[in-house]
Amino acid sequence: MGEETKATEQPAATPIVKEAEKQEAILNALQAVLDPEIGLSVIDLDLIREVLFTPDEAEVRMVLTTPFCPYGPMLINQIQSVSEQAAEMPVKVTVLPDRWEPPPWLR
Repeated sequence: MGEETKATEQPAATPIVKEAEKQEAILNALQAVLDPEIGLSVIDLDLIREVLFTPDEAEVRMVLTTPFCPYGPMLINQIQSVSEQAAEMPVKVTVLPDRWEPPPWLR
């Protein structure tokens, strides 16, 4: 009876584990994406707010350092490309209207 319980629990956890692995792969890959003006990664600057998954695609939700960041389009394209390679699925990048604030260690 214990073996039957394990067999039914494992498939339910597998999609969550796969999603977590993909999220970790995306976040690790984004360490290499640097803000060209500041020279720090989008992860270190806390620009990435959330990584969400649907069955068909992933979504990276982010903020820019300034609303009219001149490198914004380039940065968004880089984030999308790197994320798609890491997740091995289509990735949509959504720029949130949040105001960026420097992480505590940069203040």
